[in-house]
Amino acid sequence: MRFSLKQLGSIAMAMLVYAAQESSAEDMAVTEEHPEVLKQIDVAPVWSVHRTGTPYLLTRDGRQYVAYYDADRFLTLAQRTLGSENWTFRRFPVQVGWQTGGHARLTLALDRDGYVHLNCYRRGLLQAPPRPPAAIYYRSLEPHSIEAFERLYMISEREHPHYPTFYRADDTVFFAYRSGGSGRGDQWVNRYNTEERTWERAFDTPLLDGRRRMNAYVHGPGGPVVGPDGRWHLLWLWRNTPCHSTNHSLSYARTVGRELTQWESADGTSVSPPFSIDNRELLVADLPPGRGLSNVLHTLNWDSMNRAVISFHAFDDAGKSQIYNARFEDGEWLIVPATRWSYVWGDDYRGTGALGISSHVRMSRVQPVDDGTLTQSVWNRDIGQEHLLIDEDTLQFIRRTEPPSQPDWRRAMLRPESDFPVAAIPRLRRSGGAMQVMLISDTDGRDLDGVQYLLRWEHAGTNNDRPVPKPWPEPTILRVYKIRAVE
Repeated sequence: MRFSLKQLGSIAMAMLVYAAQESSAEDMAVTEEHPEVLKQIDVAPVWSVHRTGTPYLLTRDGRQYVAYYDADRFLTLAQRTLGSENWTFRRFPVQVGWQTGGHARLTLALDRDGYVHLNCYRRGLLQAPPRPPAAIYYRSLEPHSIEAFERLYMISEREHPHYPTFYRADDTVFFAYRSGGSGRGDQWVNRYNTEERTWERAFDTPLLDGRRRMNAYVHGPGGPVVGPDGRWHLLWLWRNTPCHSTNHSLSYARTVGRELTQWESADGTSVSPPFSIDNRELLVADLPPGRGLSNVLHTLNWDSMNRAVISFHAFDDAGKSQIYNARFEDGEWLIVPATRWSYVWGDDYRGTGALGISSHVRMSRVQPVDDGTLTQSVWNRDIGQEHLLIDEDTLQFIRRTEPPSQPDWRRAMLRPESDFPVAAIPRLRRSGGAMQVMLISDTDGRDLDGVQYLLRWEHAGTNNDRPVPKPWPEPTILRVYKIRAVE
C-alpha cells in the first residue's frame, strides 16, 4: 500500500534508545563465563543524578580518550595508552548545571596530526571561562597529549555554537553547530585545515538558513555525512518555536559527487546552500506543526542497493503515533507506514527542554538483510518492543519477527549496578523505575586488530533540564570494556 504525502496527513516520532536490561554487575567479571569480554577498565566515578552530556569514547593511534562530566559535573578528559590500565586525567574549569543530554553536549576529536580538540556547550554551565569566547573550545598544545591545552576562538569571537559536534570524514575533522536559538537559528559547518592548523568555513553561507523564523534540526552529527555511495547526504526538519510540537517539513539533499561543492534534490534538481524552507524541492514529507515530527525521531540509512531510506515518526490521520519509512522512487517519495499502532503520544509530545521522548516512542534505522528484506526495531510504552520485517522492494510491513538475541555479556552490561529507585516525577518527565544504562560506541576505533571498545554509562535519566530533588543516587563508575570483535 503506497501513501502519497497528501494521504499521509500527519506523522510523529520515534527513536532507538538505550534501555536498562537484565543481568548483574557480578556477571561482568572477566571470566570464562564471558570469553568475549577481554578486559574491564574503570575510568572514574561520574555524576548519576540526571543524564548530562553523553560521554565520548575515542581510540586511535595506540591511545584511548574518554571525555565526560565527572562526579562534580566538571568537564574532564581521560587518556591511557592501550595495554595500560592507568589513566591520565585533565579537569577543565567548566561545570555543567541541570541541562540534560544534548543540552549539555560535549564533543571530542583528534585531527590527522594527533592534536586533541575538545568543545562543550555553554548553555546551562555553572562555571565557565568568561566571555569571549562564546565557544568553549580547547586544543592540545602537543599531539597525543592532554597535559596542556589552549582555549581558542574557532572562526571568530562572534561565534556562539549550540549543539556543537565534531565529526570526521576520511582524515578531515568537521565541526557542526547551530547559531541562534531554538525556533530562530542557522546551521553552520566548519572544517579544520590541518596544514594551517586553523578552522575555515565548509560553506560560504550557513548550510541551513532559518530566515530568522525557524531553525533546523539535523539528523546525525549536525552536518552532512558520507553515505556508502561516497556522496554527502543531509536530512533535517524545521522548528518554528522552542516548543517540540512546532517541528515540521522533513527535508533531504545530497551532493552530486564526492565533494561538498555541488548539491541536488532527490530528483536531481540542482540546489545550493544555504537551504531554507523555501526549497520545496527538498521536502520528503510536507508535514505542518503538530503532525508528529520530532527532532529526535528521524533517521537515515541505506538499503542493499545503497538507496537512501528515511525513517521518522508522525501522527496518522486518526492522530495515532506511527513509524514511517520513505525512499525516493519514480519521481516522488514513497512513504509507507511500518506500524499500525493504536498508541497516542498525547500531550507529552508538546513542550520545551528535554522531554524524555524515549519513554514514549523509539525506533531504529532500517537494516538490509541478505534475503531482500529490511529489519527495523520499534517501541512504544503500551506494547513494548517489536522487531519488524519489511519488504525491501515496496517498504511494506511483512510480519513481526524475533529480535536478534543479545549476547549474555551485553545483557549483563545493560543491567544497572546501582539499586537506587528512581522516583516518578511527572513535572520533570521522569517515569521512574530503575537506573538507566547506555553503551557508547567508539567514535574512531580504527586498526584495533579484532577487538572493539564500549563505554558503559549509568544514570538516573532525564529531568527536563530542571533540578532534581533529593534523595540522589551515588556517583556511578564510567567504565570501558574491551570486547572481542564479532566477524
